[in-house]
Amino acid sequence: MKEKYKKQLDLVRQNPNLLDNYRFDKDAVSSNHFVRLQLNIAIYNNFKSSDFEIAKFLFVEESKWRKNAKDGEVDNLYFSAFVLTQFKRTEIVWLFFETKNIDFDSGIGFDGEYLVAAGIEETYEYLKTTDNVHKKDLLKYIGETIDTCNYSQEEIDDWTNSKREYFNCYTYPITDELYFLYSTNEKDLFLEKLPEWINQNRKWSYEELSLFRTYAKYSGDKLLQIKASELTVEKNDKDFLDDINKKELATLYIECGQEDKALEILKSIIKSSDNKNIIGDCLEHLCKIVIKNKDNLADISSSALEIIEQQRKYGQFSPYVDELIKDVNRIMTDEKTTAHIGIANIEADVKIMSFLNSIKQWFSLKNKSKH
Repeated sequence: MKEKYKKQLDLVRQNPNLLDNYRFDKDAVSSNHFVRLQLNIAIYNNFKSSDFEIAKFLFVEESKWRKNAKDGEVDNLYFSAFVLTQFKRTEIVWLFFETKNIDFDSGIGFDGEYLVAAGIEETYEYLKTTDNVHKKDLLKYIGETIDTCNYSQEEIDDWTNSKREYFNCYTYPITDELYFLYSTNEKDLFLEKLPEWINQNRKWSYEELSLFRTYAKYSGDKLLQIKASELTVEKNDKDFLDDINKKELATLYIECGQEDKALEILKSIIKSSDNKNIIGDCLEHLCKIVIKNKDNLADISSSALEIIEQQRKYGQFSPYVDELIKDVNRIMTDEKTTAHIGIANIEADVKIMSFLNSIKQWFSLKNKSKH
């Protein structure tokens, strides 16, 4: 990758017209989001002051990407901005200020430190000699004078060091090859290296489990996502994440047609939780199981019907979940209408009633224990 990205940069250095291949087009299928990142990585690792216009172009295009809310990673925008700060050019303050004011999220996410990253003294000296329609707003944000600046040079230096550490994943030599391939969207190479990473002998820390789920999702392999989620449930040592991890696994089971496994997990969460929000989330999944199987209700969906009926005792949930429960009730009513046709259906009713009675007994015991 190092040679590939360096070659791309050298071609642009020789012929700046090639930057047209890196433009953002909101109507295009590809936003060129990651090819711009690759060029920025090359600039960052083979820095030349003469690349300023290239880096500036890349940031402007990345800012356009952010304005149009295309899919991608916002870190690419932040990295592009950080690369541009390396040139210590005070005039880029206007580009940064415009980006910071794209919307509310950008106002929070795009660090204010970028605005004076060229140096506090240098920035204020520049502002004394230039005018801009946004100058008043900019000074209001960073401070009217150097003496009233909201940042100290020491704070900016610390911020720069922290950013350099944060973007260390892009610094040669690459210390984490798989994460680098994931971050740069080099998917073919990523998929080649992924099995080796998974099969490494490790204890599976919280961070590693999180990466495994991220990598599995990026791979597009649903069964691998299930494997990552199952391992997370097994290895989780943080109680407050237990229900969240299990719900994520149940969702994957449903998406892969493994409703029986999803049902067991959802039942276990409901039985162990008194949190109405968590129960509401589980009900949403249970409703979807029933609705998905409405034309051929199997034992799984019948069980889900009974649990949903019992959980309605908690009252209303979110409007979305309440509407799902209404849909399930309509399905349940239709099922009861035809439930007594034929001996097979009668036997099915006996099973359902037996299950319903067990659920009622469980709720009665649970309610007594609460009191």
